[in-house]
Amino acid sequence: MSASAARSAQGLGDHRKGLAAGRLLRDLKILLPFAVLVAVWWAIYLSVDFSPQVLVSPLAVWHAFAHLVSHGVMAEYANTSLRMIGLAALLSLLVGVPMGFAVGINRYAAHALEGFLRFLQGISGIAWLPLAIIWFGFTHTTTLVIVIYTLIVPIVFNTMIGVRAIPEAYTLALRSLGASRLRLVKDVYLPGALPSIVVGLRLGMGYGWRALIAAEMLVRKGGLGDLIFGARTFGQIDRIITGMIVIGCLYVVVDRLIIQPIENLTIARWGVLRQ
Repeated sequence: MSASAARSAQGLGDHRKGLAAGRLLRDLKILLPFAVLVAVWWAIYLSVDFSPQVLVSPLAVWHAFAHLVSHGVMAEYANTSLRMIGLAALLSLLVGVPMGFAVGINRYAAHALEGFLRFLQGISGIAWLPLAIIWFGFTHTTTLVIVIYTLIVPIVFNTMIGVRAIPEAYTLALRSLGASRLRLVKDVYLPGALPSIVVGLRLGMGYGWRALIAAEMLVRKGGLGDLIFGARTFGQIDRIITGMIVIGCLYVVVDRLIIQPIENLTIARWGVLRQ
């Protein structure tokens, strides 16, 4: 290898190391607020003589988390919540996207139903819990219905908005060439509305995750909400805080590793990517 080639290779290696160091620095910046929160939490705990029934230390929460994980309890409760939100998201997409297309394609239906959809968005899934319990009892069906309702409304609404935002010239151009309705959906409506559909899914997942935890607290059929509410009965503050942290972490993982990459991909391909 010549000296110039060796220098080029070394420069490329240094560049890659610099990029890796930059990514590590960005990751550390993301973790910084959490570190500050833990530090403030620990300082408050040490400065005031709290009863274990009021507040525990971060170390006690860590021990509770390790105990729940080692005995398989955390995995069981988390798996119940993740399966429920996953099933609800799948069913909401299968039903909500076609409904949004059907409403969005017809301008009269879109104008007539826009206010109704906004009205439904204003009524949170948690507000439906008492009725759902009366209708379906303390069952998994109640939880699933509440989460689907919370997810499907923003999906239908954003799909409708995405379809209505497509320039009518695209539709007219394909129709003039004899395109079928299926071709219009495949080549115009779906690509044009997909960024809005993913935004609706992301919003719905945020609302649905909170509704899921609330429903699990009342239904008491497993899940992280059930874990927290059960710990409240026995005054287990360490388990309550552990459950809260796991709930937040799982949502961040689902949002950042699954929903956000899909959103970035679709917006970069068919929409406007905002950095």
